[in-house]
Amino acid sequence: MLRAQKSGIRRWRTVVAVVAVLGLMAVLSPPFVLAQPGDTIEQQIREANTPADHQALATWYEKEAQAVQQLASKHFMMRQVYAAAGAMERHDQAGEHCAFVAKKYQDMAKEYETLAAIHRMVAEQLK
Repeated sequence: MLRAQKSGIRRWRTVVAVVAVLGLMAVLSPPFVLAQPGDTIEQQIREANTPADHQALATWYEKEAQAVQQLASKHFMMRQVYAAAGAMERHDQAGEHCAFVAKKYQDMAKEYETLAAIHRMVAEQLK
């Protein structure tokens, strides 16, 4: 019985340590904000007619891809934390949720990368 208690305590210490490290990383890392496609980006898209315009749009999409890829990585890490927390049903469901969300973010990053490539190709064609 004592061995099982020690194992459980070690497991929770590991979970607490991982959560603490993730929290510290979140606090200390430079903040990033997803650029919202508002009037500025919409206007840039409407008015893009030079290679430089399309290069700028490609750069914007690449930054968006990087931002959502960071969110995907964060959710994959959260999934690992839930997995380390044990086999409680709620943790399993939360881990599955995190994996699902991470996959969606990865898909979104790929779409942004595709748009960046399209704008780079258009920029080359306009030269």
